[in-house]
Parts: sequence; structure tokens; C-alpha cells
Amino acid sequence: MFGFLGVIVSGLSSALSVVAKLVPAIVKIVGNALEKLSTELETFFKGLNLLEPNETMETIGDRALQAEQDEHEPIKIENFDSHEKYLAAIREYELDAEKSAFTSQDDKLHKAIEVMLATAMSQYGQPMSEFAQIIVNNPDFYSKAGRLAEFASIARSDPQTFAEIVNYIENKNMSTEKNDAAFDKLVDMERKVNPDAPDTEIWSAVSGMKK
Repeated sequence: MFGFLGVIVSGLSSALSVVAKLVPAIVKIVGNALEKLSTELETFFKGLNLLEPNETMETIGDRALQAEQDEHEPIKIENFDSHEKYLAAIREYELDAEKSAFTSQDDKLHKAIEVMLATAMSQYGQPMSEFAQIIVNNPDFYSKAGRLAEFASIARSDPQTFAEIVNYIENKNMSTEKNDAAFDKLVDMERKVNPDAPDTEIWSAVSGMKK
């Protein structure tokens, strides 16, 4: 558990300080595991309206790396006061195909995860900062097809319920009513991900989310 997640996340600069402490966990995810998680994160960020429909995690990571390493006018996320301005800047950056070819997929995806998690935190605040840690500490579980899409949907449509679900997973003290409501919502979400699973499997998966 990282103590920094008790800090309120407000704005891009605060989000970057949170993400910096997640980087060691992010870079440990490699190869096929990284590719699977990035696929689900791509859907997640699109569900949050942070990635455009035609964008991929690999491309956004490639752009972020090349823009940051530009010899003349480097574009660094820490120099922006909002994620909207930063993403607009790197989307306009012209990629060098030769540099792209010599940059590993893992490097591109690691950068994309860092950039997009900071973007999500600056937009959605502390619950998203805590959920980011949950994801990177259990990448296999959150790589299940459709699972992160369900979380994106609830984060956008009902931020309060999303916050209470994160509190449930973090095993924070809540009223019995809120705790039961979060459990029931997670059961509903999990049934959409695993429609053929028996109730016992669904309940076990939801209970297993709790720290």
C-alpha cells in the first residue's frame, strides 16, 4: 500500500506526483501481460472519453515519448496545467516513423499507461488515483475482457458510486448500507463480464477484489 494515495488529487501536477510512485509497478508489467492490460485500458480510457475512438495506447505512448525527447521543442506533460492541453499538443506532434520502429512496444505502452493514468486522475480525482493502484497491482485480474469497461461506465455515469466501490475494494470503513450497495453493484458488473458464471463464482470474484 502506498501512503501517498491518501492525498487529494486535484489537477494534472498532483496527478503526476501520484503516477510517479506507481511507475515501479507499471514497468514490471511486460510482454503479453502488458499487451493484454493495455488493450483493456484502451477501452477504459475511451469509456472515460479521454482517448479518441481512433487512438491506441501504443500510438499515444509513441507520441508522448517522441514529443518528450524532441531535440528542439520537447513537449513534457509536467509543463502543462491541464491534461486537455497536453493531449492536444502531442496529438499534433508529427511522429518520426524511424524512431517509432526503434522504440519497443513495451516502452510505448508503459509511457501510455503513465500518461493516461495521470490524465484520468486529473479528471476524476482521488477515487481514480486509488483505482489506478488497484489496477497496476493486480494487472491479470483487470485484464479480463470487459471488466475495466464496466468500471469506466460507472465512473462516468455515477462518480459517487464509483468512489464507494473503490472504498469497498480498498476495505475502507463504510456504513453497512454503502458496503452492501457497493458489493451488489460489483456483482452486477461482474455478471456482465462473466454472464455464464455461477453465482458462487461471481460472489467469489467480487469478494476477492477486497484488500
